[in-house]
Amino acid sequence: MYKQEYFPSNRQIHIKLSDEELEMIRDRMEQMGFKNMSAYIRKMAIDGYCIHIDFTEIHELAKMMCVDSRNINQIAKAANTYGWVDEKTIADMKVEHEKVLETVKEYFDKLLEIM
Repeated sequence: MYKQEYFPSNRQIHIKLSDEELEMIRDRMEQMGFKNMSAYIRKMAIDGYCIHIDFTEIHELAKMMCVDSRNINQIAKAANTYGWVDEKTIADMKVEHEKVLETVKEYFDKLLEIM
């Protein structure tokens, strides 16, 4: 297992900022999800960038895919149990499945724009 090396922070530097600059730093810090200004400034000074990824859309996509796969499994179970499935049920499932696929496509198109 990878063990991250710990470097104690025992040195200080002091910088002067205008009120506007301090507000900009706090805004960006909040956008990146940092609660500790020292950690944010250290990260930016050493690495030069921070990447914050919002996984909300991925979570919603995963939920949609779970519902879709459950529906497919229920149709397969009914087909195996009774030997047939109502055509309307299959048609409804196809419509829902197409919605899920379209959402996945839109999400990946957004990702490709970023890259």
